[in-house]
Amino acid sequence: MYLNGYLLFRMIPTFAPVKELFVLFLLAFPFVLKGQEGDSIKTSLLDEVVITGQFEPQSARKSVYQVKTIPLERIAARGAVRLQDVLNTELNIRFSQDLALGGSNLSLQGLAGQNVKVLIDGVPMVGRQGTSNEININQLNVNAIERIEIIEGPMSVVYGADALAGVINIITKKTIDGKLELQAKVHEETVGNEYGWSEGIHNESIGIGFSKNNWRTRADFNRNYFGGWQGNAAGRDKQWHPKTQYLASGLVGYGKEKSDVYYRADYLFEDIYNPGAFTNGEALDQTYYTNRLMQQVQGSHEFTNRLSFNGVLSYTHYNRETQTTTVDESTNRSSLALGPGLQDLTKFNGVTIRSTFQYKGSEKFSLQPGIDFNYETGSGGRIKSGTQTMGDYAVFVSAEWSINSWLQIRPGIRSVYNSVYTAPPVIPSVNTKIKLSEKQDIRLSYGRGFRAPSLRELYFDFFDASHSIEGNPNLESELSHSMNASFNWKLIDDDRIKLSTVVGGFYNYVENMIGYGQKPGNNLLTTYLNIDQYKTKGFTWSNSLKGNVWEVNAGYALTARFNPYSENFTDTEEFQWSPEITTSGSYRIPGVGLKFSLYHKFTGITPFFELTTENGNQVARLAQQSAFHWADFTILKDFGKAISVTAGARNLFNVTSINSTAVATGAHTSGGARPIGYGRSYFLSVSYSLTK
Repeated sequence: MYLNGYLLFRMIPTFAPVKELFVLFLLAFPFVLKGQEGDSIKTSLLDEVVITGQFEPQSARKSVYQVKTIPLERIAARGAVRLQDVLNTELNIRFSQDLALGGSNLSLQGLAGQNVKVLIDGVPMVGRQGTSNEININQLNVNAIERIEIIEGPMSVVYGADALAGVINIITKKTIDGKLELQAKVHEETVGNEYGWSEGIHNESIGIGFSKNNWRTRADFNRNYFGGWQGNAAGRDKQWHPKTQYLASGLVGYGKEKSDVYYRADYLFEDIYNPGAFTNGEALDQTYYTNRLMQQVQGSHEFTNRLSFNGVLSYTHYNRETQTTTVDESTNRSSLALGPGLQDLTKFNGVTIRSTFQYKGSEKFSLQPGIDFNYETGSGGRIKSGTQTMGDYAVFVSAEWSINSWLQIRPGIRSVYNSVYTAPPVIPSVNTKIKLSEKQDIRLSYGRGFRAPSLRELYFDFFDASHSIEGNPNLESELSHSMNASFNWKLIDDDRIKLSTVVGGFYNYVENMIGYGQKPGNNLLTTYLNIDQYKTKGFTWSNSLKGNVWEVNAGYALTARFNPYSENFTDTEEFQWSPEITTSGSYRIPGVGLKFSLYHKFTGITPFFELTTENGNQVARLAQQSAFHWADFTILKDFGKAISVTAGARNLFNVTSINSTAVATGAHTSGGARPIGYGRSYFLSVSYSLTK
């Protein structure tokens, strides 16, 4: 039945997205009910417990925030080796690829990654672009993740202004009290139709944890080898470059009665190889080496049953080395290239101090004051004027007040001192939850934002065969407003089946939005520029139907992105709309330990205006990126309680690139097709898990 529904979905024109959603949802409904009738399991379906932005862990239903959780079970079922493999079919999240540097940047609610806060256990990540900028989420060990919590909407009071579009909090695995845990995994995957000793994807990981007498410790190690993909590249060049990652982490902690403290270290080494084509008997090869060490100490203490404390001290050292060699075609000998900018070492160091007190005045009122200090330095050959620094120091307070049985409100304010830019005196936010009934509620949120330009946007120059980017020290800071609303309805909510729907809307307005543009007076250079204003708005609709052994999800999103040229070119529309449709389903057969999962996302045409020159005059030209489908299918088989095997196929529609009709391509000199994937791939994972 589900297969018939999927085939029907492919036959329906893409201009009827709402009809697609209804057809898939209704066709799947009889199938999953049929699976339910023959099942005798009585396991209750429990509410998800969330921690991101909360005063204390609580169920997602009770939170004033609209929180989406991706649990360990879903991560394992996807057979993921990258975090992108987990998130790429989530509603309202999109990715862009940088093949030259091996990065994947995400956007949320139509806003780029510099407005999305990525946290590891509540601590901000530092990446190749420093802090307060886009983070490459594929530089994380997926096998060490316990769950992922996503909050869409303004979190700028609690987490800073780069949390305008939302927060993605990656929560790592912790040990179980009194238990010894061991997990190991081997993963093999093709890259398109390429596979071999030096081709394809080879991933190995191991994790071990132990807890006894209030002490706990855990260590994880992961090696991820990607052999690259030849694609349409000629000769020794590759369309997707080879990459090797080593990721290691360790944790030791102590907790007793009302106190808990732990130290955690995460290390990344990444090697990306970019072979060049031979020209006049020589080729320039580039290798990008990344080293990142993230250390953190976190602690909590409960003074009384009304007053508690949480604190974190984190230090991250990140360096990115570019090594360029000249290869002689006749002898195959390599030597260091001596041209300007061909050798570089860029460093970013970040310190975070964050602490909060939670005071519970009564069952209806709680208060959370806190501090959030961030200090960053950047240095290297590509950083203007040597070492650059920036400090962002904030105090904030938020309160949660259950005014009565149906109204819950969480106002907050944040005061920021930035060492380079002047912030507004106060950054406010308010989140409200209105309980209409036991099964219906409305959530409303508003947040003001301030984001100073990052060190990369101000001072970083980057020139190679694929990039011509120059920092702009004259940038102004971003100021923003964000509003979100959602209606949640639990249509069915009992121990055996849950049916829910969430309808949401959002509006983001950013003054002085920082983006890429051509440098005035030099069209060959890309730099960072302030756009007077930028807006996104949209609508989302998510549906979830869950049983004890099955689950079906379907969602629809429509996002409008602002046309920054609409004021000067009045014949152009102010907003351009782009749709998304997501569907997923899973079915588990407990008697034989089998689970089948299918994940699909349709990303519609993305139109946008670009500024070009025609007949000597500047005009705003409408361009677009083509629509595409992405789908993954997996089968998970358990062998006893310790061993599981996951097999599947990624990118079922065999997408490699989509067409872009843009003439100007911004930061990258390559135009035309935009990379999406490396074709349909197949994988097999074997996992071992022991707890005793």
